[in-house]
Amino acid sequence: MFLVNFVLKTIPYVLSIAGGVFVFDISKDYLHDPNWIDLMNNVAASLLAIPLVFLFYDYSNFLITRRMHNHQHIAVISVLDGYLLKILADMKNIIGLKRIEVPMQDINLNYKKLNLDAKYIRSIRRQLDNLEDLLYKSDKIEVLDPQHTQILSFIAQELNQILNEYKFHNSPKEIARYIETTLSMIDDWFYATGYTKRKKNVRHEKN
Repeated sequence: MFLVNFVLKTIPYVLSIAGGVFVFDISKDYLHDPNWIDLMNNVAASLLAIPLVFLFYDYSNFLITRRMHNHQHIAVISVLDGYLLKILADMKNIIGLKRIEVPMQDINLNYKKLNLDAKYIRSIRRQLDNLEDLLYKSDKIEVLDPQHTQILSFIAQELNQILNEYKFHNSPKEIARYIETTLSMIDDWFYATGYTKRKKNVRHEKN
């Protein structure tokens, strides 16, 4: 997106530069009066120099903006990882697993053994609020890829289903179904964002 915008912005500058070259060629080949030649050369120089200055400025600004965008993207992804890992920790306690590996393997839930302790539900509520808030802010600055935004939206939707089911019906069977879908979507998030590779890179840098 940034590259497309940059290319579109450069079109007027390129046309101006081309115009400067054209004027210079015309003055050289078809004009004989020194005064007219000097005038056209000055026009050509202006057409060449001014857009080059602005083009250099826009290119520098593009590089800085892209770098800032990349830093924002990495920072937001890292924060979202933290929210989702906390949600996974609560899910682990609810479904009675000692640990959940990322990427996750097939997890068979026994809805009759769910530990629907209110403290885990409250914790999920907090992380969902954090997730929705960051999702809203990141959408404003377009820092996330559309695929990432879609996955997070699905996760938020499933978490809301869990909370509503717990509050209004409290059916362990339905909650287990929503949990399975949530775990699957969280796994999709970690896969889409290359979590395993990023984690290995961090470990490698520390060593």
